[in-house]
Amino acid sequence: MFYKGYSHSSKKVICGIDEAGRGPVLGPLVVVGFCVEAVNVEVIKKLGVKDSKLLSKRQREEFYKDLIEFPHKIIIISPEEIDNRFDNNKNLNSLEVDAMESIIKHFKPEKTIIDSPYKDCDKLKVELNLGENDIVEHKADENYAVVSAASIIAKVTRDNEIKKLEKEYNVSMGSGYPSDPYTIAFLKKGKEYPFIRKSWETYKNILKEKQQKKLFDF
Repeated sequence: MFYKGYSHSSKKVICGIDEAGRGPVLGPLVVVGFCVEAVNVEVIKKLGVKDSKLLSKRQREEFYKDLIEFPHKIIIISPEEIDNRFDNNKNLNSLEVDAMESIIKHFKPEKTIIDSPYKDCDKLKVELNLGENDIVEHKADENYAVVSAASIIAKVTRDNEIKKLEKEYNVSMGSGYPSDPYTIAFLKKGKEYPFIRKSWETYKNILKEKQQKKLFDF
């Protein structure tokens, strides 16, 4: 059942794409496509959506309840997939491009708007074979409601995945970001959980510190 005021016309479809969890050393990367017909963009704007980073946890969760009533696609990329990509001399961008391609193929939108993970937005546009009508920009999650909606779903989904992991493994890991002291403290405990991105420099540096301490103690 869609949000009240949603129209079911057959007019132009717009898809916003964004991610959450690109930088963390723990947990998955989540890429989301949020799709509406052009006539319904105003409905999304009236909800008051913003880039997820500009909202409190409670605000994001409230918006999420409404936004998941609209067509959307969530792709969850595990730490193992991320590490495998790095092991094969590729980077996170290639995983995001794969996810974006999957979303675009799924919805076949007449217009796609993406918050670019690339410094070179034109490069991403070429890789995705997008047209002149499509938009790839930095801070698209601040400037376009459909991308803001995607960012909110992505952030709440990732937060929920972290909660599941904490419950499953009976641990407290913080946000998963390298800047979070709780996350660093968790990593320094030394257990090799499957949700750690072992290809991340943060994790590698902590391992080096431990090895150096062992040598020193010896």
